[in-house]
Amino acid sequence: MENSQSLKSHPFFTLGQSVGLSAFIWGYPLIETIRTCRMITGGAVGPKLAGQFPMETLRHKQAVNTSEDRTVVASATDILYGTAWLNLANGPRVITVPSSAKHKGRYFVMAMYDAWTNNFDNPRTSTTPSEGESFVLLGPGTPKGAAVPANLRVVHAPTDLIWMIPRVVVDDPKNLEPVLALQADMQVHCPSDTHAGRLPLAVTGWVGNLTNSMDDLIARPDAAAEIAQNFFTNLSHALVDTPAPSDQQGLVAWFKTARLVPDPHFSWSALPKPIQEGLQRGMADAVALIQAAVASDANAPNKKPWDIKHDLGRYGNDFFLRAIVAWRGLAANASEVSLYGACHNDTSGEPLDGRHRYTLRFPPDGLPPAGEFWSITLYNKDRFFYPNRLERFSLGNLDKNLHYDPDGGITMLFCHEDQGDNPNWVPAPAGPFYLQLRLYEPRQETNDWQGPLPVRGTAK
Repeated sequence: MENSQSLKSHPFFTLGQSVGLSAFIWGYPLIETIRTCRMITGGAVGPKLAGQFPMETLRHKQAVNTSEDRTVVASATDILYGTAWLNLANGPRVITVPSSAKHKGRYFVMAMYDAWTNNFDNPRTSTTPSEGESFVLLGPGTPKGAAVPANLRVVHAPTDLIWMIPRVVVDDPKNLEPVLALQADMQVHCPSDTHAGRLPLAVTGWVGNLTNSMDDLIARPDAAAEIAQNFFTNLSHALVDTPAPSDQQGLVAWFKTARLVPDPHFSWSALPKPIQEGLQRGMADAVALIQAAVASDANAPNKKPWDIKHDLGRYGNDFFLRAIVAWRGLAANASEVSLYGACHNDTSGEPLDGRHRYTLRFPPDGLPPAGEFWSITLYNKDRFFYPNRLERFSLGNLDKNLHYDPDGGITMLFCHEDQGDNPNWVPAPAGPFYLQLRLYEPRQETNDWQGPLPVRGTAK
């Protein structure tokens, strides 16, 4: 039996390590999509658990997110989400978009993501006819000759597996009736001559636990061999239903040199041992690289406050950015819909920590430039909400109880120490946290906007 040192000196180990690093960065967002679909639909056994439902069924949350919601990282509280998983290989799907006139202009967006997490279409209040509309969604694997309803606009999706995430603005959490009414007018229709509910192979054949593979490896480094085997097996399965785009076939050819190919019967055990070890090491390298990039980005000197990203949602061939976003916050919108800015440090460059007291003041002429709404959300280091007695996780211009300064500015407060009934306080953990800014329908001046950073004071 070859020992570890001899395996690492084998040329196949070097090949596997190189392929493993690039294949993980490239394929991680696809696997996160498949994993999330498996969690929500239940996979081969079907929806058996609370919160699960079948493919091609549109379900909406009917309560704002809380600290108990741990399916998708970095979610929001000022919108109600919906979810529908569509498999366009089953046939065309008809999507009905609500009338903004009927719902008094309430903001909504029906964001659509391909299997690679690209936000390819966004029917929403500002782009849909005021009377609403229906359109047909087709995928590359939609059966040829499938009957398409006449007189409807056709949207061609990049992949067959589609994740639709409707978002409807919540301006009063105590009165959700108008939000629920708008949700009810969003519909997904499966024409009668099409299949409904059939899942992609990678979803029904999911291998391993349902933990995010990056988080799993970080938490269980001693299980690296098992985690790598599961990841690359799932990737091989996923590429059967979701082939790489034509301009990325060179990558697929490169992966093939390490015997990592689209195959419904992929066998990890059939790979030469040095390639297995190399793929495992390459995955570990990729995870470390993504972690380092996130940490470096958070602590980069001289970067703009809030570091607003204008290139999220549609990634082209920027596979590294796509992987980073898939880890930090799956399903980011394209920049014309919303912009996101993260804040990890205070004015002195020190990481945010709830054991300190921070104030964040927006002057009246420096409020976030959003055409619809904006918010600041606090996340625990695990990228989920921090549980607190107020169940308050964010503040923004939609908050009716938000206190404005005498000059029209806004001062927010972030700390762990209890601040009573202060309406501008967002409770923080007694340790690391970060803030995220959301701007919906961002205005043009966002390009030059310089938001303030939190100022550290003395806890009291």
